Amino acid sequence: MNTEKILKYISFGLAAAVVIMMAAATVIEKLYGTPIAFSAIYHSPVFIAFWAIMAVTGIIWLVRRGAVHRVATFMLHASFVLILAGALITLITGRNGMIHLRQGQSTSEWMSKDGFRQELPFSITLTGFNVDYYTGSMAASDYKSSVRISDVRKSAELDREISMNNILKYKGYRFYQSSYDEDLKGSILSVSYDPWGVSVTYTGYLILLISIIGFFFQKNSGFRAAVTRIRKHVLTATILFTCCGTVQAKTDYELYALPDSIADHFARLHVYYNDRIAPFQTLARDYSLKAYGKNGYNGYSSTQVVTGWLFWYDWWKVVPFKLKAKERGTSTEAEKEAIRMEAATGQAFRIFPIRIDQETGLASENGDRIVWFSCTDPLPENLDYGVWVFCRRSLDLIHDAIKDNDWQEADRIILKIGEYQKKIASSVLPSRSRFRAEMIYNGISRPMIPFMASITLGLILFVATGIMMARNRKTPQALRVTLTILAALLWIYLTFVLGLRWYISGHAPFAGSYSVMMLMAWLVTLAMMLFGRSLPIIQPMGFILAGFTMLVASLSSSNPQVTHLMPVLQSPLLSIHVLCMMISYTLFGLVALTGIMGLVMPRIEAQHMLRDVSLTILYPAVFILTIGTFLGAVWANISWGSYWAWDPKETWALITMMVYGAMLHGSTMSKFNSPRFFHTYAILAFLSVLITYFGVNLLLGGMHSYS
Repeated sequence: MNTEKILKYISFGLAAAVVIMMAAATVIEKLYGTPIAFSAIYHSPVFIAFWAIMAVTGIIWLVRRGAVHRVATFMLHASFVLILAGALITLITGRNGMIHLRQGQSTSEWMSKDGFRQELPFSITLTGFNVDYYTGSMAASDYKSSVRISDVRKSAELDREISMNNILKYKGYRFYQSSYDEDLKGSILSVSYDPWGVSVTYTGYLILLISIIGFFFQKNSGFRAAVTRIRKHVLTATILFTCCGTVQAKTDYELYALPDSIADHFARLHVYYNDRIAPFQTLARDYSLKAYGKNGYNGYSSTQVVTGWLFWYDWWKVVPFKLKAKERGTSTEAEKEAIRMEAATGQAFRIFPIRIDQETGLASENGDRIVWFSCTDPLPENLDYGVWVFCRRSLDLIHDAIKDNDWQEADRIILKIGEYQKKIASSVLPSRSRFRAEMIYNGISRPMIPFMASITLGLILFVATGIMMARNRKTPQALRVTLTILAALLWIYLTFVLGLRWYISGHAPFAGSYSVMMLMAWLVTLAMMLFGRSLPIIQPMGFILAGFTMLVASLSSSNPQVTHLMPVLQSPLLSIHVLCMMISYTLFGLVALTGIMGLVMPRIEAQHMLRDVSLTILYPAVFILTIGTFLGAVWANISWGSYWAWDPKETWALITMMVYGAMLHGSTMSKFNSPRFFHTYAILAFLSVLITYFGVNLLLGGMHSYS
């Protein structure tokens, strides 16, 4: 065995060992805690040595193979060595800790994570602290510390502000907003000192980005070769289409719910819910989804359902919740009963705004703060008696009017509440267009019919495409155009839903399982439109993947609430990071589906062609995943001072990158030139994506388990 082969086997063997160790570390962390995982694996000499030897042998092997003449390829691999070197420097020389300052307090010391006091070459003083809130809400939008840096050596004083995603850098030290005291008179700052490691790592990131761009312009690359081979083939599919619909059945209990017109007026009231001001319809929709798994019940709208709990509790309390057998008698059933009781007592309906003087906490016509109350909440003691009666008794008066069948009086009181809301809280109410957009969104945001139609169509196309490929036949151009039009219609629907959610929430839909799954479906349909003509195989795969991601969006949370974005998430880097990750996961899904088709194809020519299709998708997928992962590292460094913390989702993203990166080395790993091995590996590799997104959230936990 020659030296070149030995280097190759060492490099790839160590890469496999590192992947196994990282996967094991995430399980160890879950079972035994973070300190054990770090001491046993992440910071162990063996783990560090494996990375170092793998990097060195890999570079030597590339040089011996003459890869230096392919500049982009060589620099791509060299950038990883630089990134690893930066990480090692950070591990050896970097220091992290905390500073707790009270307003007016000055210090020139900070406490390291291992409990030792460290000296600063300057002093830092907290001159003020403030919490910013979203308009009309008590949800924090940012935390801001005003500090003064006093440097005796330079005879200088600098006033700076530290907030989320806005760090203070001075003399190699970086200060981050971490937490604060409850009385808002003190602030806790994270401190990081790593003058060399971050610079080396960021240089590696920059070279990596340039190399990825250059790779697509490099002659004789694996990507270009795959594209050239694919151009010789044209594949299409036949189609059958089935439509599905839903029929809502009216029950015989219409007297036990508000009439449609009155329920519509109730739905248009404002309510303080989920730390923001929303249409009452939003609260009703979320409660109905949580209780019954759908937006309404037996033909009644969600507003009719929730007001039914309030005004006709004795009847509605016998309506069974949507529960699995194993959930009966558990906390799940108790939670559903709790929200019904909150509605039945009016406690959930914070629909009465009152102006409060922030300093005294008393009601005031010129109060600088608006607080929303329910009819059962303790009201300010000095509140005008007429307003007190209105807030306390309005829902009771509606109930009395309903008992007397005086629907006109009930409607009048509901409209009166709406007028009161506008009079008191007009300065903080959402705009009319945003309010209407949210009501439209509430009616269309659960993609039940689209996902059923998409999955059905995709499965039929999948079978039909397989038959056509086996017979080496093509389908008419008109049919391909029809499929593109259907993909465009689905894309328009998804664009509309995501656009509404973006407009309502005020931030891009890149956080939360519902949003990212819908975003993934949007990306799939976009890929079908853009590449359906040159790569027709994408169409059946795309409809299946889009359907399943919409299905997950519908089932992953029966209550995908629109919420304010946490301060730490308010960074444009987050949006780009999530977008890159979702694009790569989408493309990996297409590769897995192509692998399934490749395994069932009887003709070896078709198997080879599908391998080329996968490679064409795989190159950009791996590179986009790489960019997204390291953009996430930059965002983390800006937000809380650590560009890599071995969080389970970070670790599994790196594992996924390495697992799929192996598939791009067919020129050196001959097994990947076998289409059956390639397709089998592609299917199994997708397990790493599923663990990264779902497994971490459901099983492993960590800082990223919310996303």
